[in-house]
Amino acid sequence: MGIIQHIAASRLIVILGLGLCSVACGPAGSAVEPRPPARRAVLPIGTNLDGLAYWNPGLAMIDLMKSSSGWLPQTATEYDTGEPVALDRAGWVMRLPGPGSPLRYTSALLNVIHDNPAAEPGARYVVTYAGQGTLDVVGVGGSTTVSRTPGRMVVRASDTGSLYLRLSATDPAGRGDYLRDIQVVREADVALQAAGLTFNPAFLEKVAPFAVLRFMDWMATNVLFDAAGRAIEGDAAIRAAPWLRWADRAVPTDRRWGDGGRGVPVEAMVEIANRTGAEPWFNMPINASDDYVRGFATYVRDHLRPDLAVHVELSNEVWNRMFPQALFAEAKARVRFSPDAKWMRWYGLRGAQVGAIWKTAFGPAGRGRVRMTYNTQFGWKGLEADGLDAPDWQDAAGRPAPTSAGYDDYAITGYYDGTMNDDAAVPVVQGWWTDADGGYGRAIKALADRIDTVNAPFYLYHAEQARKRGLTLVTYESGFGETTPMSQHGDATYTNFLARLQRRPEFHALETRNYRAFQAAGGALYVNFGIISTPSKWGNWSALETVKQATTPRYQALRDWIGRNPPRSDGAAVAYADARIHRGGPAGETIAGTAHGYDILIGGAGDDRFVPGGGAAVRIDGGGGDDVLQLGGQRAAYRFAAADGGVRVTGPAGDMIVTRVAKVRFGDGGVVPLSALAPAAKAGGVSR
Repeated sequence: MGIIQHIAASRLIVILGLGLCSVACGPAGSAVEPRPPARRAVLPIGTNLDGLAYWNPGLAMIDLMKSSSGWLPQTATEYDTGEPVALDRAGWVMRLPGPGSPLRYTSALLNVIHDNPAAEPGARYVVTYAGQGTLDVVGVGGSTTVSRTPGRMVVRASDTGSLYLRLSATDPAGRGDYLRDIQVVREADVALQAAGLTFNPAFLEKVAPFAVLRFMDWMATNVLFDAAGRAIEGDAAIRAAPWLRWADRAVPTDRRWGDGGRGVPVEAMVEIANRTGAEPWFNMPINASDDYVRGFATYVRDHLRPDLAVHVELSNEVWNRMFPQALFAEAKARVRFSPDAKWMRWYGLRGAQVGAIWKTAFGPAGRGRVRMTYNTQFGWKGLEADGLDAPDWQDAAGRPAPTSAGYDDYAITGYYDGTMNDDAAVPVVQGWWTDADGGYGRAIKALADRIDTVNAPFYLYHAEQARKRGLTLVTYESGFGETTPMSQHGDATYTNFLARLQRRPEFHALETRNYRAFQAAGGALYVNFGIISTPSKWGNWSALETVKQATTPRYQALRDWIGRNPPRSDGAAVAYADARIHRGGPAGETIAGTAHGYDILIGGAGDDRFVPGGGAAVRIDGGGGDDVLQLGGQRAAYRFAAADGGVRVTGPAGDMIVTRVAKVRFGDGGVVPLSALAPAAKAGGVSR
């Protein structure tokens, strides 16, 4: 199954859990009478980020190759022969079949952007690449090559916005110089990419308000990979899956980061956290070795903004038997404990170990900055005990302790659903359609009742379980969770009803009702599930349907709640302030940075004045004109060195890479050409 199908399957388990376990499941005595909760004055809201794919309308990345399809082997008459394509570790085609090969395909195709409602008709893209070979745009629907020079093409997308690339020759001399490092960037975003930005500015604008960004889908968490990046399939292979080392991780040079790839590298996830000011929530692979976890934690410690806390979780929904991580955990539990040991017991222990590695990496200076999260099923009372209460941990004095001592947060889902997504509900829902309003009123009432009669009591139950173990209650996924029943997958009528339903203005109040119920139970962090994706029979998971939408009732509810619930002041992340990304206009202007850094400041054609704010990892590009970099203090307080095609400036005004800026003005009034301060800089890096 693909990402969307996996999501739908996991949600189905939640619904079954509610039906079977809401009252009597779990060990004796699990039906605890909740005590009155301590309501928190502020409930921050985070969100998951939808998985990358060429069809996803979030268009999260500037380089569309990162979300492109796999290579499709083709002949002149066959779209996909299904034959293996020879790839290097990064995913580039090393060779195509030659004469005498038993393989039939003669070229390889990429869907760069296809069937995507956010695609821009006729958009122009700059395609760059290294190596030798023949790469062409597939000329369908008005798509064409506008210009071409060695290693670079400007292409036009089709009239529907789709873009396809075909590789018909590579490494013709057989010297290993195959065509690789392909990038596809909107012509309007080339300067931003050159300045170091990985993300589409429109996407950043949509996710910047959130307090936390959870990377479960971005990290391909529901897939087990081997060291070569291949998905492991089959029960026996999953049970015997190898431990991943840090060297086996996803890296920035991987051809694609989305569906079918290893996932988004930590470098990019830290970058988006730094640029948005959101706390990152990382999902460690279930088969991550200590070496992997330590390497990951060390990178985050060294590169994440110091004002941001970190949320860490071992895998995702290990309780969910439809995901391979559950089978892996069960195999480990039977080896570690006993042949009949429960898989959640091993999950609880290993998660606590992962948390300890993270906290050790951050050291005393990072005390309280790492929050280790335990994930349990919303509707299965008592399941939480399997992984939290076993005496498999040790306290500070080395005495046996429950594994709950290794955690900080207790996470559940917060979906409002379960009234329309199974086959038994179909005739009831179809009966609503004869109402004067098309059935929307009764559907909305059913969802509101669900929040009041199911969600609210379960929030109280889990709040009590968290409280008595000294943990903080959060959600890891939440929102509108109805999917099309399986019997209706062949008929779009039901799917369209659910899609139109979640667009209704009443959903603003429904969303808010759910937030309030969770807050009333003492919830400390509410994490929405999808942020941008297309409604389908697999669900309406996301608050926006394309990155181009200004808002929707669901998204506006999230934004309005965030506006009324400012960032907490009792944790490591106080400001949640996002970095500045600025593109100048034709007239000269003063362009200022932020105090926490990670800004990208690009001047226009005029004479611009740049005033950095003092933060780290700033990129400044003058554009055109006679530009000035304003630095406080004296020349002696700064260091200048050639770097990344420009000049690295380090000192009281922060740490920055500067290109195409003519001169520097210091606080004492002195003005010096930038080229004189770093004479080894490349000539093309600085303009006059």
